[in-house]
Amino acid sequence: MIYIVLGLIGAVAGSFYLYGRGDFLLGGTIGLLAAAAINQRNRMLALEKRLKAVEMQRSEQTSDAGIAQSAPEARAADAPNAPAKPETPATAPFVKLPLDAKQESLAADDIPSLEIELADAPPDDIQPPKKPPIVESPEPPSPGLGDSIRGFLFGGNLMVRVGVVVLLFGFAFLVKYAAARDMVPLEIRLAAAFVAGIGLLILGWRLRGSRFGYAVALQGGGIGVMYLTLFAAARLFHMVPLTLTFGVMVGLVVFSGMLAVLQNAASMAVLGAAGGFMAPVLLSTGTGSHVMLFAYYAVLNAGICGIAWFRAWRWLNLLGFVFTFGIGSAWGLEYYRPRHFATTEPFLVLFFLFYLFMAVLFALRQPPRLKGYVDGTLVFGMPLVVFSLQVGMVKNMEFGLALSAVAMGLVYTGLATALWRRRHAEIGPLVEAFLALGVIFGSLAIPLALSGSWTAVAWSLEGAGLVWIGVRQRRWTARGFGFLLQIGSGVLFFMGTGSGGGNAAVIDSRLLGGILIGLSGLFSAWILERWQDRLHRIERPIAALMLTWGLLWWFGTGLHEIDRRLSRRHELSAALAFFGVSALAMGFLYRRIDWKMLRWPALGLLPIMGAFAAALTHRHNFRHPFQDWWLIVWPVLFAIHLFLLRCMEVGWKDKIAQVWHVAGVLLALALVSWEAGWLLDRLAAGAPVWSFLAWGAVPSLAAVALMRLRGRTAWPFGQWAAAYHGWLPFLLVVWLLAWTVAATVQNGDPRPLPYLPLLNPLDIVQVIALLVACFWVLRTAKEPTAPAAELPATVLWGAVATGGFLWLTASVARCVHHFGEIAYQGHALFHSDLFHAAISVLWGLLSLGCMVTANRFKQRALWFAGAGLLAVVVVKLFVVDLSGSGTVSRIVSFLAVGGLMLVVGYFTPLPPLQSKGEES
Repeated sequence: MIYIVLGLIGAVAGSFYLYGRGDFLLGGTIGLLAAAAINQRNRMLALEKRLKAVEMQRSEQTSDAGIAQSAPEARAADAPNAPAKPETPATAPFVKLPLDAKQESLAADDIPSLEIELADAPPDDIQPPKKPPIVESPEPPSPGLGDSIRGFLFGGNLMVRVGVVVLLFGFAFLVKYAAARDMVPLEIRLAAAFVAGIGLLILGWRLRGSRFGYAVALQGGGIGVMYLTLFAAARLFHMVPLTLTFGVMVGLVVFSGMLAVLQNAASMAVLGAAGGFMAPVLLSTGTGSHVMLFAYYAVLNAGICGIAWFRAWRWLNLLGFVFTFGIGSAWGLEYYRPRHFATTEPFLVLFFLFYLFMAVLFALRQPPRLKGYVDGTLVFGMPLVVFSLQVGMVKNMEFGLALSAVAMGLVYTGLATALWRRRHAEIGPLVEAFLALGVIFGSLAIPLALSGSWTAVAWSLEGAGLVWIGVRQRRWTARGFGFLLQIGSGVLFFMGTGSGGGNAAVIDSRLLGGILIGLSGLFSAWILERWQDRLHRIERPIAALMLTWGLLWWFGTGLHEIDRRLSRRHELSAALAFFGVSALAMGFLYRRIDWKMLRWPALGLLPIMGAFAAALTHRHNFRHPFQDWWLIVWPVLFAIHLFLLRCMEVGWKDKIAQVWHVAGVLLALALVSWEAGWLLDRLAAGAPVWSFLAWGAVPSLAAVALMRLRGRTAWPFGQWAAAYHGWLPFLLVVWLLAWTVAATVQNGDPRPLPYLPLLNPLDIVQVIALLVACFWVLRTAKEPTAPAAELPATVLWGAVATGGFLWLTASVARCVHHFGEIAYQGHALFHSDLFHAAISVLWGLLSLGCMVTANRFKQRALWFAGAGLLAVVVVKLFVVDLSGSGTVSRIVSFLAVGGLMLVVGYFTPLPPLQSKGEES
C-alpha cells in the first residue's frame, strides 16, 4: 500500500507544483522511488534484528557446550602431570552457522550467506557443520529419438562436412571480393584457388589410411573448389574457352569416380556425379545443342552403370536418375518441339534401358527392397516418369501412346520372364514387380487405342474383383495388381471424360461411370478390412487408402453432377443434402455389416455443415438460414447428425464424441439465433439492434433449459452429462459474456420504440444474460462440473463482474448519446466532458459498492478490487479530466470522486487478514 499512497501523493504534487502537462508522471515516479527507499530501509532493519538473534542463539549454544565440558576438564586437572591446554589462537576462521528454516529463507533472500567471526572460541570446540551427503544423480536415460537426431547432426564427421561447405562458400566469396577490388591479378587468384583445391585433394588422399571420413571430405572439398574455379574462369570472367572447361570438368568427373571406386567412398562418387551433371547447366549459354547435352548425359550414365557393376551404391543411381530426368524434363518443357522427336526419342529409350539395367543389377547383387526412396523410385517411379515424358512427345501421333504402352509392357514382361528362369529367390519380388508393370502397360494400350470411358470402368470393376480373389487366395500379387488397376482406370476415366456425359440427368455415362469407380474402391476397402488377418503387415494401411479413393470418386462425381444440373440458388442446399444422405448410408452400413472404418469419414458431416453455414453468411442473396429448401435441409441434417451420434459414438473416442455433441448443439443455436434475428428485424423494421438481440436471447434460453434439465438420465443427457451439464452451459455463458462485450458497440436505438435508460430492449437482454451467468456460477459452486470446477470462484465471479461493469459503462455512454446528443463513437465520447463526468461518478459509486460489500462480508479481494477501480478513477481525473478542470462536468467529476473517497476512507476500512472470507 505504501507504493500506492506515495505514488498518488507524488502524482498530485507533481501536477500542482511542477506546472506542466504530464508532470504528474514525474511526481508519481518520485513518489514510487521514495516508497522503494523506505521499503528497503525497513528490510535492512529487519535483517539486522535477525542477525542479532542469530548471534545470541550461537552464544547460548557455546555456553551450553562449555558447561557440558567442565566435568571432563576438572578430572583432567586432578590428574598428575596433566598437560597444559594450548592457547587459543588470536583469530578464528570464518564458519557458516547452521540456520533454522526461517533464517535459511532470510539468508537465501537477502544475503548470500551468514558468516560470523568467532574470536573467543577455540577452533577445536567449534567445528563447521557437516556437509550434506552428496546424492548421486540417477543414471541418464537411454537415448531417444531426439538424442538420435542430435547424434546424427552433431556426431561423426558433420563438423568436417559443414567446414567443407563453408570453405566452398568462402572461396566463392573470395573470388567475388577479389574481382570487385582488383587486389591481385585475376589469373593469379583463380590459379591459386585451383591449386588450393588440388592441395585439398592431395591432402585427403594422403590421410585416407588414418582418417578415412576426414580424408574423403577433404577430397570432395578439393574437387568442389576446382569445379567452382573452372566455372568462374569460364562463365564469369570468360578467361577459359567453354570447350576446354567442359573437357576438364568431364575429366574431374571421371577422376572422382575412379577415386570413389578405389576407396569405396560413395560420397565421393555422388559429389563427382553431381558436378558432372551440373557442369553443362553452369556453362550453358542457351545456344547449345540438345543432342550434345543428352550425349554427354549418356556418357555420365554409362559411367554410373560401370560403377554399379563394382559397387552397390543406391544413392548414386538415384542421383543420376533425378538429374537425368529432371534436367531432361526441364529442357522438354522449355524447348521441345515435334521436329525434335527423332533426336530425343533414342536418348529417352537409352536412359530407360540404363536405369532398368541398374535395377536388375542391384537385384542380382542383393535382394531389392522395393520401398523407400531409392528402390521405389528406380523400379516404379522410373517407368512412370519415362511414360509421362513419352506422352508429351507422341501425344500428337495416332496410336503413339498405345504403341508406347505395348512396347514398355513387352519389355517388362520379357524381362520378368527371363529373370524368373534364373529361379533366384532373392529376385522374386523384382520379378513380380516387373510382371505387374508389364501387365499394367499392356492393359493401358487398350484404352489408349480405343479411348473409351467404359473400358476404364470395366477395369475398375475388374480390379475390385482381383482384390477379392487375392484376399481369398492369399495372393498379394493379385491384390497389388487390383489396386494398381483401379487407380489407373480412375486416372484414365478422369482424363477421357472431359467432354463426355449425356443430356439426361443422373443416367449418363459420366455420373454412372464415376459412381461405379467409387463403389469399386469402397468394396475393396471393405474386403481388406474384413479379412485383415490374411494381409501382410504393410498392406493394412491400403484399406484406408482405398476407402479414401472410393469416397473421393463418390463425392466428386455427385458434386460435379449437382454443379452441372442445378442453379447457383439451389446448388449449396443440394450439395449439403448429398453429404447428409451419404453420411446416413455410412451409418446404416456401420450397423448392418459392421464396417468399422466408416465411423471416421462420418465425422466429417458436422464440420461440413459448419462450413456451409459460414459460406451462406457471405452470399449477398441469402438473408436467413431457413429460406427456400434450407427449411427442410437443416432439420434433416441435424436428425442425421443425431443418428450418427447414436449409432457411432461407441466407436469414437469419448473426447471426440463429446466434442461432436457440444459442437452440434452450438451450431444449431447459431442457426436459430440467426433466424430469430432475421424475424425480429422484419417485425420491428427499425434499427439493427433488433437482429443483434437474438444472439443474446436464444443462448440465454438455451442455458436456462440445460440447467433445468440437469439430472435427466435419458439419452443423451445421461450418457454425456459432462457435455450437456458441464461444457455446454460453460460455453454458453462464455458466449453470453462475449455478446455482452460486443454489445458495448451498439448504441441501443430501439426504433420504432423510444429510448428509455435501463428499460430499452438491449439493456433488458443484457441484464437477462448477466443474471443467467450469475445463476450458473451459483449452480456451479453447489454442484461443480468440468471445466468450471477447475477454475477458482474468483475467476468466475470476476468474469461476470467484468461483464456487468462493461454493461453499466456502455449504458451510461448510451444515455450520453441519446440525451446529450454525442455521437456514439469512441473518439467523440472520449472528447466529451459529460461522458467523462458520468463515468467518473459511475465508477466511483461502483468502487464504493465493492468496498462496502467487502467490509460487510469480510472479503479482502473484493475490497482491493474496489480500491483498484477507485485508483483508476483518480488517475483518470489527473490524466484526462485535469485538462478541462474549468468546465462544469470536470468539476463535478472531481467533487464526486473526492467525496466518494472520503466516504470510503471513513466507512469501509480494509477487512482484517484473519477473516473467514480470506481463509476461504
